[in-house]
Amino acid sequence: MKKLILATTTFIAFLLMVMCTAPLAVAAEDKVQIAESGMKYVTGGIGQDEVEEMHGIATQFSLNIVFSEGAVGRAVDGANVEIFNSQGKLVFAIDAANPLLYVDLPVGKYKVLASYNGITQGHVVNITHSKNQRLIFNWKGSVEEDSLQEE
Repeated sequence: MKKLILATTTFIAFLLMVMCTAPLAVAAEDKVQIAESGMKYVTGGIGQDEVEEMHGIATQFSLNIVFSEGAVGRAVDGANVEIFNSQGKLVFAIDAANPLLYVDLPVGKYKVLASYNGITQGHVVNITHSKNQRLIFNWKGSVEEDSLQEE
């Protein structure tokens, strides 16, 4: 009897979780776009609700990119991104991405360049079948307030 009650309680908790998060994922999925290259992508993450929406669909994309600045990692919007395949061909580009950018790249090796306030950073990422990859671009010196001390 105790096992039945535990199983029922676990199932109800699972249903409640699905019912509460499903609308968030659907809202973010409505923002998914197709680039000229045919790749599916979405950018967002402004405000807590949108961050939760984006997290709800993150695993649907092979590459999850986060943009931040300063030592405390404030969210950055307005980063320009270019993604090149292993042959050096530009396969994806976006101007003024929001703090979270998810791109569904095919399996392969890519060079990702992100520019913000005139400073460009790059990462190489290997996309595999097994999981999505996460890159974090942080412009540590971008925010002067980080060096200020609270009184």
